[in-house]
Amino acid sequence: MYRSSLLFLSVMAVAASRAPGQDTFKDVEYVSGHAGMEDKLKGVFVLDAKELRFQDRAGKLLISIPLSEITEVGNQTDIRDASVGKKLLFGGLSGSRKQEFVQITYETPQAAEGLVFKVKQGTSTGIVAKLKFAVKQVQGKPPATDTTKSHPAPPSR
Repeated sequence: MYRSSLLFLSVMAVAASRAPGQDTFKDVEYVSGHAGMEDKLKGVFVLDAKELRFQDRAGKLLISIPLSEITEVGNQTDIRDASVGKKLLFGGLSGSRKQEFVQITYETPQAAEGLVFKVKQGTSTGIVAKLKFAVKQVQGKPPATDTTKSHPAPPSR
């Protein structure tokens, strides 16, 4: 009986630590766009019914964006070929680098900002979809979307 009570309490504590309707996205890196933040910072996105928050790994709030002020959400995939040296050294194993970014534009009565975040590979589409859905719930319409793919330029002759 004692063990089952402890198990129940620990499960309830874990469930209570995550608010209902809240999504957390780890391995997010702020790249640019926010006034006063010049350096890249690693952290997490926390999305709830009212706002999107970017927090550092310790939970300190760095950026808070009300969903009602988001005007555009998009993602970008950047694919870069390996360097010539890497290709010579590793041959076909050198591979290319793929990076994914989430871009968020929002407007307040005082200012407008376009933020860029680097996210874990394979997650940008899901983050954008959940963010668009949350904005639609608040505003009654989805934000504008911009999805782009960047590929290296073709070799010059």
